[in-house]
Amino acid sequence: MVLTNSSIEAYLTRLRDDELAFKEQQSTLPNPLEHRASHSLWDYCSRAAFFLRSILECFILACVLTWYGVIRANKRLVYTARNFCTERDGKLQDRIVTFLPTSTLVFVNPSKEYALNTINGKRVYNVGGPVKLLSRLNYRKDSEIMSTFRAHRLVNDAILCAFRGREVYTLCYYGLNGLSLAFSRHRQRIQLIEVQHGSIINYPPYVAPAPVKIADVFYVKNEATIQFLQSHLCRDYPSEYRLFPYPKKARHVVPGLHVLYASTVEFNGLHPVFVKFISSYHGRDLSLTLRLHPRERDKEAVFVRQLSGCSVPFTFDRSQNWLEANEIENLIVISPWSSTLEDAYDNGFVAISIDPVGRKRFQHLIDGSRFFYSDDLAATIEGIRARNSPVAS
Repeated sequence: MVLTNSSIEAYLTRLRDDELAFKEQQSTLPNPLEHRASHSLWDYCSRAAFFLRSILECFILACVLTWYGVIRANKRLVYTARNFCTERDGKLQDRIVTFLPTSTLVFVNPSKEYALNTINGKRVYNVGGPVKLLSRLNYRKDSEIMSTFRAHRLVNDAILCAFRGREVYTLCYYGLNGLSLAFSRHRQRIQLIEVQHGSIINYPPYVAPAPVKIADVFYVKNEATIQFLQSHLCRDYPSEYRLFPYPKKARHVVPGLHVLYASTVEFNGLHPVFVKFISSYHGRDLSLTLRLHPRERDKEAVFVRQLSGCSVPFTFDRSQNWLEANEIENLIVISPWSSTLEDAYDNGFVAISIDPVGRKRFQHLIDGSRFFYSDDLAATIEGIRARNSPVAS
């Protein structure tokens, strides 16, 4: 099915509005580390350098894919971003497509704001710079959302035209770059693959049936997600589904109350419900681990400051995968609405959402046994420890 530009724009707008409406219950706190636009000479020079670098790298990528097509026919394009990586010794490591051989990957960064040098020791091609220029020159009469979408599609069509391989990985289909791949004029020639990086069930972009086939293959974490996609996003255009297993780790019960707090970027720090709990907890058996959202990894100081008045010992989990790093069986995972809660539930841990958005997002999991919604953590945890012997100290 070929959609007109007006139909595509209506779909893009609906996706954006549905996601905003889903999050409207959230209250955000001021972010002291929030980036503010600078208008210094250095800033203008940096942006110009980024733009020129992106143009050059777009050209280099197209040349590499074209001139070395036979050699690179087994390559896979992976559209990625900084928040899909972890940092080790100052170097970025991919955390999403770890099941693919690095030697076959060509990393593409579509960001219009920043450049990446390497991932897994391989060069990253930064192609987002020209999108801003093209959106303002070629499509200046379009709406903002449509001009950006069409600019992304123009850049990606050039890349896909040169690409001699078949597999193209997108890690977030509902971003304008991901959607430009789904609506590419080269769509029938490639196998578009989405790898689940967060919770899909009940998340707005995945709820309504799509007007086109969004992806040929979905890599997902559980059968429930497959069933949800089949009856929602992919209802009218079936896709193939592949499960990738959770890591297996030997765990044991450790005396005390062990909590993993997974942050949600919209709150710019600890959620008020968790702050209330941690400030009033007077037991000496609490051990707290904080795992920050990838876009909050540079904000550890904010969390340290919030916890400075508490006597609770805490550490930061900076591992690539918390399930691989954790050895505690009786761990309780708490978050406003991070997908870490779903991972915890799938792996036998107790999970607690502390925000109304989380209650709505994970309503299919909340059972009062291993998954809870709470606005009073002290009471909820006391009840859990009293009823559930694996959690009791």
